[in-house]
Amino acid sequence: MKTLFLFIIAFAASFTAKGQVYIELTNNMEIPSNSNIKLAAGEYAFTDSEWDGVIKIVNKENIILDGDSVIVHGGNFLGYMIDVQNSANIDIRNFEFVNDYKYAVRCLNSQSILIENNNFSYNRKDTLGWIQIWTPYTAALGGGVLFYNSDQIEVSNNLMTQQNDGVALYECSYANIHDNIMNWNCGFGVRLNFSDYCWVHHNDLSHINRETDPSDCAAILLIVSNENFVEYNNLSYSGDGVFLGQYEYSQIPNNNEFYHNECSYSPHNAIEATFADGNIYKHNKCNYSHYGFWLGYSFNSLVDSNEIIGNQHSGIAVDRGFNNFFTDNVISENPAGLELWEGDGISPYQNQFSQDYFVSGNFFEGNEKAISAKMTEHLVVNQNHFLNNRTDIYIEGDSFDDSISANVFEGTAVYYIENQSADSVFAVGNQFIWDNPDLTACKIYDKEDNNLMGLVNWNPYIPGNSLVYQTIPPEDMAEPDAIWYAYPEACWGYGNWQPTYVEMDEEHKLFGETAVHLSTGNGWDLGLMYRPGGGTVPSWNLTERDTLVLWANSINTTGYGFQYCHVKVGNNCGGYFKYTASAVTILNPTMNMWKEIRVPLAGGAPWSRTIVGEVSLSDISYIEFHADTWEYGFELWLDGVRFTPFVTSAEEIKNQGKCKLTLFPNPVTEVAAVTFTLSAASVVFIELLSCSGEPVETLSNARFTEGSHTLTIEAEGLTRGIYLIKMSYNEGADTEKMVVL
Repeated sequence: MKTLFLFIIAFAASFTAKGQVYIELTNNMEIPSNSNIKLAAGEYAFTDSEWDGVIKIVNKENIILDGDSVIVHGGNFLGYMIDVQNSANIDIRNFEFVNDYKYAVRCLNSQSILIENNNFSYNRKDTLGWIQIWTPYTAALGGGVLFYNSDQIEVSNNLMTQQNDGVALYECSYANIHDNIMNWNCGFGVRLNFSDYCWVHHNDLSHINRETDPSDCAAILLIVSNENFVEYNNLSYSGDGVFLGQYEYSQIPNNNEFYHNECSYSPHNAIEATFADGNIYKHNKCNYSHYGFWLGYSFNSLVDSNEIIGNQHSGIAVDRGFNNFFTDNVISENPAGLELWEGDGISPYQNQFSQDYFVSGNFFEGNEKAISAKMTEHLVVNQNHFLNNRTDIYIEGDSFDDSISANVFEGTAVYYIENQSADSVFAVGNQFIWDNPDLTACKIYDKEDNNLMGLVNWNPYIPGNSLVYQTIPPEDMAEPDAIWYAYPEACWGYGNWQPTYVEMDEEHKLFGETAVHLSTGNGWDLGLMYRPGGGTVPSWNLTERDTLVLWANSINTTGYGFQYCHVKVGNNCGGYFKYTASAVTILNPTMNMWKEIRVPLAGGAPWSRTIVGEVSLSDISYIEFHADTWEYGFELWLDGVRFTPFVTSAEEIKNQGKCKLTLFPNPVTEVAAVTFTLSAASVVFIELLSCSGEPVETLSNARFTEGSHTLTIEAEGLTRGIYLIKMSYNEGADTEKMVVL
């Protein structure tokens, strides 16, 4: 396709103009054909209240207009500084600044137009209200340059910012738009309406947004525009990175191609294409947006080799599409990686059904559901790698002729395949990574679990390596080698495009080397889940463990605090214990400070316990810590995450007045937690002593209520060696040895 544009680049040299002439800029200036004009440097002010151009180029040809060192101010965003009509071979270059017009340049019914090295910024700007994208060019929004019914266009190396549009093309063809800065506009960076064979590349079209709803603006808009080539543009932080619409023109194939564009951080969609046929999307970045791809009612699409990470709702979402191909993408940490469904139906497309999807060679990691297919027929899932998703493939509703084969399923938290459809699913020839058919059967939900559901035919399967279990939970699950994911529910708000991510934080920690850090602009029920490193599968026997203990710290500036929290402790087969407590009690005290949180595994105040499915503390494979701010962003750190054993030994039963003093971690490198439980209120005196019994520091001399309490001790300033922590209280005393490294 690029060869179609070669003639554009050289067209300005295709005529011979007279020698350059210096002219003072005047209002209503008419430029004759075959002119090479350099306007006299200076700052001018002309209002085009007649809407016919300060400079007029009408029925002319072969003109070079050089505005080097020329600044022109309009008035009240009226008219055009340059108005080109029915002309050819026009080169407009080097204007230092043109502002305060509706468009700096309007070009109608012309060809071979070159706009280069100009600053056409701060023209008409409307930040409020809804943009009408189907209106004719006479209702164009205003901005840098407007083209109508023109072709053989080149727009290069211009600055067009802080207005509605950068460049708008209506019913144009063969435009080469490249190397421009058209960011921070509030309508569109580049607007194509019924325009074909255009090449848009290497432009900065970022931060195209409005003060109201971002869903009506885009870095690049294509309305019934076909055979266009869009590559290597920065389309990030815009309402939509790409918005392509073909409504009621779906009989016309689009055949647009999008390559290597940065479309991330959109509060709406990184790429949206609706009612569209035959588009190709390759090597684009579509991360941390509301949706990565929204392809409603689209068909014959190819989505290949894109990066689709951390979006608020779905990585790829398709309502009533068909014959779409999703190949070799990285799809990670989305509520739904690929979401397919059949909605109610929009006229006249109510007879278009969700069917014929081909999903191959993709890497799905850390999604709540890697693939979700509802009321979708003939879904073919082949040769994908599923790693550490909560559920890999979810099927619901009428679902005929689905095939799942030659995939690798690894580290899945709950289900490999969850069939909530009455139809059967063919899933033979997959690799369920470990040679354990019992575990595989447990991770497939079908009629064996619910006789109303269809069967998943998964045998024979390809066995992987021998299963390696993590039988003992780590002393601190927030330390290196652990893997944590934030499995979010869907969030419908548009305003919080900030990414959700999880990291092991070496700076903001309480114990050991790292803490787990969750950062989110979403805040809609984020569940932090632990997964072990090294490819092992947790299988913990917690019957001898009493309490899940962790420390939490948070930043929440919403003014509302946290709204909800719960903890899940679950197994490999879909069952779990759910512990729910008031977020006001549990999470709000963690704002701007570390606080210990203790969850009794048997349940108990302030935690209520419910049981979902079949689950026992004798076989547990994960924990999830859920926090919710009802769509507002927050920061959350977890550290010292561990299961503590029962503290009541046989000897302690004889001496129930005694209290066991515990220390975590021990040895200590930076900070340790000193925990004790009182059977009655008491004054508690705790001292840090040297190994020879000499006092070093008083940790506590205060009255505590009945129950469990925790203090922290800083190892900073202490020399390496052995210390004693001595506790005295009404009912006795206790001593614990502490090792400082």
